[in-house]
Amino acid sequence: MGWVKFLGTAGARFAMLRQLRYSAGTWLCLDEIEILIDPGPGTLLRARRARPPLMPERLAAIVLSHRHLDHAGDVNVMVEAMCGGRARPRGALLAPDDALHGDDPVVLRYVRPMLAHIDILREAQPQTIASIRLQPVRHHHAVITFGLVFEGNEGRIGFVVDGRCRAEAEVHYSGCDVLVLNVVRHAWNPDVDHLAFPEAVELIRAARPRCAVLTHFGTTMLRAGPRRLAEQASEATGIPVVAATDGLTLDFPLEGAAAPPEGR
Repeated sequence: MGWVKFLGTAGARFAMLRQLRYSAGTWLCLDEIEILIDPGPGTLLRARRARPPLMPERLAAIVLSHRHLDHAGDVNVMVEAMCGGRARPRGALLAPDDALHGDDPVVLRYVRPMLAHIDILREAQPQTIASIRLQPVRHHHAVITFGLVFEGNEGRIGFVVDGRCRAEAEVHYSGCDVLVLNVVRHAWNPDVDHLAFPEAVELIRAARPRCAVLTHFGTTMLRAGPRRLAEQASEATGIPVVAATDGLTLDFPLEGAAAPPEGR
């Protein structure tokens, strides 16, 4: 059985800097292949303190949606932990080009030889991680940013990450068993390239996943109450919607979609 664990649910700089919630990444297990997504600050600590502990040595890959620190602050230590101090390189890193190149890369050059593979995420170019197919979905953001759709025998799970979705985003995110949405803001602001709650509701309604999960909350979402907003989104869309909490684990394939799945 596959699962996804939310090590942290803080979004954007203020929630991260104040640690209003943990800012660690998301750990996905699909077809017994473990993948770490966006290891923000505190990921290693939260993984080791999980019950049962998550073992970085079991990771097949680390995926960065983009280079901002709330998504990549622990990428270097997690690369080294994934490789486990081995003399022989192992594991893969998938990231946008600007996370690796240019004047200010977030992936340090000294950890790169530890990896067996480094792959650049590009628009309309699917990637594979063992038997898992990964489709990057380009978002509009201050840096190169990709939403992520993973597909394996146990299901299809999409991650609507930071930034604004491009036109017809629901086409890319449709057919998901679980759709995870980074909802940083409660109200829409045309000057901020982050998904707001009303936009998230519209995307859930259009993409029609079997279940949706709200996460990566900024301060306005936390003040508004993510659980209450998830209930509103479920009523508005007819789709089970869950507000993630730090440490939440969801199992799939889902056993029906009449009610939000129970976390553990």
